[in-house]
Amino acid sequence: MFNLRAIALKLYRAASKQIAMSVMIIALSICLIMTMAMYIWNGKAQLQADIYRLFGEAEIYVGYNPEQNKWLTAEQLSAIEEIEEVNDVSAIHLTHTNVEGVRTFVYTIGSHNDALVKSRYHYEQTIGASDVVISQKLAQLFDKEVGDTLLIEFQPYTIVEVLTPLPGASDIEVVILAHATAQAISTYPIEGEGMFALVDLDKKAPVKEIATQLLTLDEELRIDIVNEYDYVKANFQALMIFIIVLSFFVLLITIVLLMSAFQLVFVKLKEQLMVLRALGASKKQIGKIVQIQLLTILAVGVVSGSLFSFVIIKFALPTLVEKMHLPPAKTGFPILLALIIIAVFSALIFIAIQWQMRKSMKLLPLQIAVENEETAFRMTKVKLFIIGVLAFFAVLSFLGAAAQKDNDAQQASAILLGTLLTTLLVLLLVPYVFSWLLKFALQPIRMLFGREAYLASQQLMPQIRKNMPIILSMIGLMMILIFGTTLFKTIQANDENYLNYLFEAPVVVKNDLQDPTFTYQVVEEIRALPSVKDALAKNGGSGLHLFKNEDWHLSAVEATDLQLLLGQETEHDMGNSAVVTEDYAKKHALHIGDRLPVGDWRMDSWHVEELQVEPIEIIDIVPDEGRGIEVYVDWSSEVVAQDPRLMVSEILIETDHIEQTLQEISFLYERWPALVTLDYDSFLQENEEMHYQRWSLFIGVLIVIFVGTCIGVIQVLMHMIHHKRMDYAIQRLIGLSPNGLVKLILSQVLAFILYGLAVGIILGVTFTKLLALVDNSKLVFNYSLLLTSSIVFVVLVMLTFTVQGFWISRKVLSQELTE
Repeated sequence: MFNLRAIALKLYRAASKQIAMSVMIIALSICLIMTMAMYIWNGKAQLQADIYRLFGEAEIYVGYNPEQNKWLTAEQLSAIEEIEEVNDVSAIHLTHTNVEGVRTFVYTIGSHNDALVKSRYHYEQTIGASDVVISQKLAQLFDKEVGDTLLIEFQPYTIVEVLTPLPGASDIEVVILAHATAQAISTYPIEGEGMFALVDLDKKAPVKEIATQLLTLDEELRIDIVNEYDYVKANFQALMIFIIVLSFFVLLITIVLLMSAFQLVFVKLKEQLMVLRALGASKKQIGKIVQIQLLTILAVGVVSGSLFSFVIIKFALPTLVEKMHLPPAKTGFPILLALIIIAVFSALIFIAIQWQMRKSMKLLPLQIAVENEETAFRMTKVKLFIIGVLAFFAVLSFLGAAAQKDNDAQQASAILLGTLLTTLLVLLLVPYVFSWLLKFALQPIRMLFGREAYLASQQLMPQIRKNMPIILSMIGLMMILIFGTTLFKTIQANDENYLNYLFEAPVVVKNDLQDPTFTYQVVEEIRALPSVKDALAKNGGSGLHLFKNEDWHLSAVEATDLQLLLGQETEHDMGNSAVVTEDYAKKHALHIGDRLPVGDWRMDSWHVEELQVEPIEIIDIVPDEGRGIEVYVDWSSEVVAQDPRLMVSEILIETDHIEQTLQEISFLYERWPALVTLDYDSFLQENEEMHYQRWSLFIGVLIVIFVGTCIGVIQVLMHMIHHKRMDYAIQRLIGLSPNGLVKLILSQVLAFILYGLAVGIILGVTFTKLLALVDNSKLVFNYSLLLTSSIVFVVLVMLTFTVQGFWISRKVLSQELTE
């Protein structure tokens, strides 16, 4: 005797291929979702580790901006230490010093040598009164190493440590001194313990509440919370949205493919189940058999998919990172997260497949195989109510997003919800619109393409109704394809635009050492090189004071080629001429012809001192470029000669032959070994490599989804065509030729596929455009990949059903009618 469980398992033999397909679909889906979840989990852990390497133990930075000219007092530091959740506080002194008599404005830190400040600036040695820690960049510039002497403000200090740059971070010029030493050599008055302080908190401390308490000490305090840095929020917001959307569509495709696969399973088992009912099995017993089968398929798929995901995370991912030269990534596999994913995934799939179980319980012993089908979509009151509710909440979500302009997280969530609701709304409406259009297109189709195409179109809507799950899988595939490829294409275009913004010329020569001997005369030498079209010298600008309306006004001044800036020859003496921006002229009521004395702030006397130069004359007013520069002077100006900050900091070289130009300017390194050369091609190549690394990870997911969807669609369509063989035999009997039957089958399949692809493209574009409202980004669609994928999908299906149609059309008619 067999119990119900044994009967359920033995019935697997009748539909072994379909059951294997169902298990494979579940395994691939749980593997994809779990792998993506683990990837973001490990990515977050990696980023937190990176943040620790950048910022150390401190959770909060509290202090003042330099322009505020305020200092943290001993009383304020004591009040911070008295807060219950605060573990440690370390005041930092900031200043700028002269190094080796060459670098006049080097960023200098005064520290107390405690563990908190050491974790922030990543040094280990204790700094004494005559010791110094320097960055690797300074060590290379002055050819120094540990134990050597370095002149700071013309006094000797012993180098006790050289800082190693963090991986992926740029090396900067920095000096770290003992706190008391830095205060003693400061060139401006000190009225406190430090400009800011590092604050270490308990791990479970309410950071925002503590930040609010700190503001009670002084409302002008600047408070930075390390975990709320903008780039951290932006990266995880984009990553979370991408993973959520991708997981949603993977789950959607999984459910619809499973519904189709289970439908095929029970078509295969229908005869056996009907025999069991005829032998006396009750509805409840049939339901239990079916439930055992479904749970077994689900369990095997979930377990195998989870194991496969574990193997990928623990073993395949490190190999992938190494082979593709990706940034280091953690390979943790948190069991709790895996169990949550398994539970949620299993619950959703179990709920989705209960429909199949209830349907199987209604089988009658002599049930007719062919079920009645409605030939048109009908709008019912319930459906109309659902559409109205979706439309209402979609509009409400977008209105809520518009009202949350100051809260990026809530705005993104509202837009994501509104986008999902709008997508579902369009998905519900498209079949009705398509049915209405098809009704009016039947006669034109018959006139243009013949009766085979007419018959295929006429039978299309019942097939779509019956096989809506497989339609949904194609729609989900196209939405993933459009959303993912557009996201990566947009990121690539934005990166290229940023590089174009970053590189004003194909080759840039930087004077990082600020060597004053690197003068404007070098530009003329570079312009004379054969491959160079033009060269332009730039500088980092200077803060000078101009006298107007009985007062000195701090102004951002930059040296440039004024004739090149104006784009025309002028008769003015460039030595005492200047060009100002429109905003600056409007702010200070300046006009062409005004002459302005020039002054500079003196730290020793704490006031503005007029430079011994002729007042500059305004010869033109130009639009603001948005770089913060307000006044332009010529390289030949006396102001440039008086202000050492207005030296040549970089040279922009226009050329069509970058490699040749790099060879021709090699003579510069013989005179100034510390020069740094950047070229657009090298940065573009590095950027493209990173893009294709990220792209290849997405393509791996896309290929799995694409192949799985193709197999599912072809399997369901082959089953559909196979079970319509009696209809085809009758059509052949009344005059349809074998070739006409092949044309009819291909027309039906092609119409079916094109419907799914067209709706998927419409929804994919709509979904992506709506989701882009999160950051108002300008989208770039990858039309070539979209077209290629659609063609491959159609070609695979057409080749498959050309073979099947040819096989069916050549069958003996008498046998087809009797089988």
